[in-house]
Amino acid sequence: MRPELAALPGYEPVQPLAELARASGLDEATLLKLDANENPFGPSPKVVEALAAFDGYSVYPDPLQVDLRRAVADYVGAPMERVVAGSGSDELIDLCLRCLVRPGQSILDCPPTFGMYRFSAEVAGIAVVEVERGDDFGIDIDGVRAAVTPETALIIVASPNNPTGNGLPDSNLQALLAIGVPVLLDEAYAEFRGRSAVSWTERQPGLMVLRTFSKWAGLAGLRVGFGVFPEHVAEVLLKIKQPYNVNVAAEAAVLASLADRSTLDQRVRVIVQERDRLLERLRDLPWLRPYPSEANFILCEVRGVDGLAFREALGRRGVSVRYFSTPRLRNCVRISVPRPDQTVALLERLEQAAADLGIV
Repeated sequence: MRPELAALPGYEPVQPLAELARASGLDEATLLKLDANENPFGPSPKVVEALAAFDGYSVYPDPLQVDLRRAVADYVGAPMERVVAGSGSDELIDLCLRCLVRPGQSILDCPPTFGMYRFSAEVAGIAVVEVERGDDFGIDIDGVRAAVTPETALIIVASPNNPTGNGLPDSNLQALLAIGVPVLLDEAYAEFRGRSAVSWTERQPGLMVLRTFSKWAGLAGLRVGFGVFPEHVAEVLLKIKQPYNVNVAAEAAVLASLADRSTLDQRVRVIVQERDRLLERLRDLPWLRPYPSEANFILCEVRGVDGLAFREALGRRGVSVRYFSTPRLRNCVRISVPRPDQTVALLERLEQAAADLGIV
């Protein structure tokens, strides 16, 4: 066994809903699962119909995913030859690291950010150079530029960033690309931001963009992500991926989702409106400091009590939120945006948890 893997702390997953129900002693139907940025409306009704009618489960999927990639290419406005699909964007992160980083090279990461970048690199034995984000969680462009060395193979950036919610300004993306190191831009929450840099890939050969159906389309449990790459990179990724990495149910769900974009787009608009409404309500709570967000979640600094204690108090009240143990976020929780009809219950339980801890 590789000794560094035995010592690896591992990725911190969210708590399953059934476990939260057992721990809180509450009925699962009353719980608010707001810890994983899942779509509170679920998938399109067309997905449920498509999966119920599908009869090809005994046959292996198309290893080149032609229908899936063609539909995705039409959705984002990129040639199919530059689109690669994966079992969630997590798989594509892993594939990019193995494809683009040679032994002895490193990647550059900008925490606080999505933990899978560091996790996947460490599993692959790749060194990670970190440049901390600023006080407003923006990218420190000068710091990134100074940290780049001849061994830097890849810069990975999320926009909107998870878990802080802020998007990457165009000027910052342009500055990162000007450094001359390939940039992998993770746009898992692009639909909630209302914009994407996929079109930039046509004129920026050093830019690769990842997207997912987990969030806006409500397919987190089926694990489908995709990326838009330079064609020569896409060719290699298609060679080295597992042949049947996207299962037939996931492919059918994506095709049904893209055929019902009007429903999903309307749900995105509702979530964005609710995000902004919830942000204003959270600002009224003196023991929370919510940060602006362009995603479907809101990061909040907890004041007057330990963030982990607050997360646990909320759990006892039937609300599951994300807590992070990293130094910059140790007193923060991330709250996924609920449905409008769930917001009142969320605010009530936030108040109850605060009262339980004596910080009201």
